[in-house]
Amino acid sequence: MLSYRLFSKSILAIAISQTVLSGVAIAEDTTVLIDEIKIEGRAITELDQAVSDTEISQSQATTLSELFKNKSEVSAGGPVKMGQKIYVRNIGEDSLNITVDGAEQAGAIFHHAGRLSVEPELLKRVEIEAGAANATAGPGALGGSVRFITKDASDLLKDNQNIGALLKSTYSTNGNSLKNSATIYGRTSSGNTQAMLSIISGQHDNYEDGNSDEIGGSESEEELGFLKVKTHLTDEQTLSISHENLTEEGDVNYKPEWATHSTKNVTEPTTADRETTTLNYDFTNRDNDLIDTSITVYRTKNQQEREYSGTSYSGYFETLGLTLENTSLISSHQLTYGLNYRDDTSYYINSDLSETGNVAGLYIQDTIDLSDKLILSTGLRYDQYELTDVNGQELSDGGLSPNIGTTYHINDTLNVTANYAQALRGAEAKDAFKLDSSSNSSDLTAETSENIELGINYNTNRLEVGFGVYQSTINDVIGLTLPWGKVYTNLEDPIETNGYYLDVTYRLNSLIAGLHFHSADTVSGDDIVTRYVYGSTANSIGDTLALSLDYEFNKKFKVGWSAEMVKGIHDIDLDVGGTELNIDKPGYTTHDIYAQWVPLKDDSLTLTLTVNNLFDKEYLSHASVADYTDHTGYEAIIGSYEAGRDIRLSAAYKF
Repeated sequence: MLSYRLFSKSILAIAISQTVLSGVAIAEDTTVLIDEIKIEGRAITELDQAVSDTEISQSQATTLSELFKNKSEVSAGGPVKMGQKIYVRNIGEDSLNITVDGAEQAGAIFHHAGRLSVEPELLKRVEIEAGAANATAGPGALGGSVRFITKDASDLLKDNQNIGALLKSTYSTNGNSLKNSATIYGRTSSGNTQAMLSIISGQHDNYEDGNSDEIGGSESEEELGFLKVKTHLTDEQTLSISHENLTEEGDVNYKPEWATHSTKNVTEPTTADRETTTLNYDFTNRDNDLIDTSITVYRTKNQQEREYSGTSYSGYFETLGLTLENTSLISSHQLTYGLNYRDDTSYYINSDLSETGNVAGLYIQDTIDLSDKLILSTGLRYDQYELTDVNGQELSDGGLSPNIGTTYHINDTLNVTANYAQALRGAEAKDAFKLDSSSNSSDLTAETSENIELGINYNTNRLEVGFGVYQSTINDVIGLTLPWGKVYTNLEDPIETNGYYLDVTYRLNSLIAGLHFHSADTVSGDDIVTRYVYGSTANSIGDTLALSLDYEFNKKFKVGWSAEMVKGIHDIDLDVGGTELNIDKPGYTTHDIYAQWVPLKDDSLTLTLTVNNLFDKEYLSHASVADYTDHTGYEAIIGSYEAGRDIRLSAAYKF
């Protein structure tokens, strides 16, 4: 701990001394647009939303919840990092294909916890495809895909630099948080090989909510090590190898997605660990348009250990996988085809129980320029799922998933899109902590989804507007008939979502204004879906409006404001195991601001001030478990309130 504190003080001392000794350097007034990923409409071959490294830096995000806070179609609620689950258009992470640098994050360890923890500082960008999409999205993408892409040395090095380092320290008032990172990066003089090593350490006490009440079980200590080496074997071949180890521990609620309860959900010592190793190989034949090949080989192991009433419980979920893909340009066709293979093992250490499963997939996607105005994309994938469950039962199922989409450019600024896609997900290995208490129905079959979407998009240099409507249906949903059920089966009612979105971005010199709105109704039978009942499969988020303003005074100083407004969902009637329940999900509005300053002439120092939840709002995120506590027998069923006002100050020094 002493070295940790000294490290923090040394970084802050460097920041202060460099600013004072070198003088404040404010560049001449220059029009500079803030970096962002531009998304041209919602064609089946394109992204729906994205998070850039600029956004991550400005928000100083530390969790999934903060990472997606201003993305109207994506959410991950709760202040407890282990309890956060990703939802895209109300469809949860069990029905998404989630990857880190191509490595699939395929399974969970505990159904009351999220399956993925990431360190936002490592990310170059996050890409989101909403709804069943094209064939390259990967297996099991019933509700879409989320791709996390990490940085490499070239993202940090200047053009004339071959070696460098980055020291960063961040202090946050809520939870008395201190986070430090050290990154070294470099490349050979030829530029053929580059590498980066990053070590990040952070800790915080329990947060306080907007009512100044302590949020039990939200404390955490985190350690991360990340190494990536990338080399150009030839002018046409690139090989990249990375290894990431992220560890989190603290006194966390036994069920991290629920709030602390004196008897039913007490805080217990908990440790979570994720190791991901990924090899990426790319070969582009410059003399042959038929060959543009990529190979990804990966291993991910997630492990958790937690105590309950003095007994320690532990388990892990391990994934080994391969993706082989090639793109060929043939006349007006861009043809992408390949295969996926993934092998999963879920293991509950206490009872020495395991489940093993695998999925193999073949896919092809063809994007065709039919004319200067009309683009057609159509594809097909076949996935075969195999599972040997904890009881020795052999389950096997597979099928085809077609898609077709088109974009028609009415003129240079206006286009319309229409998409249809299917996806399939078979029986997979369960979370480790359920292996000793649950089983699979003998007639369990694959679940399938359909997504239909229409959109219109207007793009000029200053103004981008996108509007779309969609309908998504998941049939033969694999789940439990009750939240506490023991047998996984195909549910009788499909999960149906009807929604629409509006995205507006306006640029005027150094000002960027954003408006993103999403509305969706997700039901199963007569019931609105909720996280408590449907867990990691689906949830209901109220109409969400995300607003933002970013202004660059010059190359050295920029400021911004964002707000998230979520409309309440009221009088939700539920039939849970024959018990009639009625719950509310109150609406809320939160505001965040930031200022970022690069005071030195050589741009080596960056100071960032961020205030999250500016007006100290007390609220329960719609992405969290709703409040059931008014009902007898459900007194412990509620998620934790979000953290109140948090002031973050960071200093990042590059040399």
